[in-house]
Amino acid sequence: MAFVQSSGTTHPPFRQAADPVADGAFSTADLRRLDAVIHDARHASTAPASELLAPLRPDGTAAALTERECTFDHCAVLLFPDTLDAGLRHLAERGLAPLPAVPSTVVRARLGARHRLDPARCDVHITRLRIPLPDGRRHPAVEVFLFPRDSEAFDERVEAAESAYGFENHTAFVVDRPSGPLLRRLVTTWHAEAGLLWEGGGHNPHEGGPAGSTVTYFVRDHRRPARRRRFELHCAGDLRGATADLPRPAEAVRQAYQAWPAAPKRPDA
Repeated sequence: MAFVQSSGTTHPPFRQAADPVADGAFSTADLRRLDAVIHDARHASTAPASELLAPLRPDGTAAALTERECTFDHCAVLLFPDTLDAGLRHLAERGLAPLPAVPSTVVRARLGARHRLDPARCDVHITRLRIPLPDGRRHPAVEVFLFPRDSEAFDERVEAAESAYGFENHTAFVVDRPSGPLLRRLVTTWHAEAGLLWEGGGHNPHEGGPAGSTVTYFVRDHRRPARRRRFELHCAGDLRGATADLPRPAEAVRQAYQAWPAAPKRPDA
């Protein structure tokens, strides 16, 4: 089962089985990745935008605009619980206070394109975990996409590939006073100064209030490597029209994903 990015990039098939479910909810690999994203979110919550977006000029437009107009919101990960209820129960029992899960729109579409699945059969939900941050706040700073193993579209090879590559991992900012012109400026300056390629996004009517929310995703140009490879801008409302006429660098996005290395295996994995 090969899988493709929406840009058409094909990655080799994964055939190894996923780790066994450790506690009736998540595999041991998923539990390690959950711990890692919680640690990452705690660090990101106090880091300046220039550090999170690096490499870029700390005194440049992209850093200044992001620090003035955006606030760190969350780090994200895709996990594969035995069932949705079991996953949410495990998170609650760990004291992570998951918010009510809502259906995903964008990630379902991305998984469908990447693995040639029907998005309607990808039973993916989103929850947020409220974690204590270094500044004393308890904030929903971890976003978890849950693709249950009892979903109609679940396949162990999908789980193995997503776990290895981390295609849905990202660092997200919320735009405090969203507007069409501001979103356009962020897209263009992130591209010019941080090497972040606009790869699309969409509108989720289930999140962000009565008008839903607009998410815009970015992947890092492979010629400007850094640890953080994907970013999200989160805007309240439907702002899809603000970027509709901007050129989308499809070929550069394809090359970025083609060069995307798998996450290194831990020695104890």
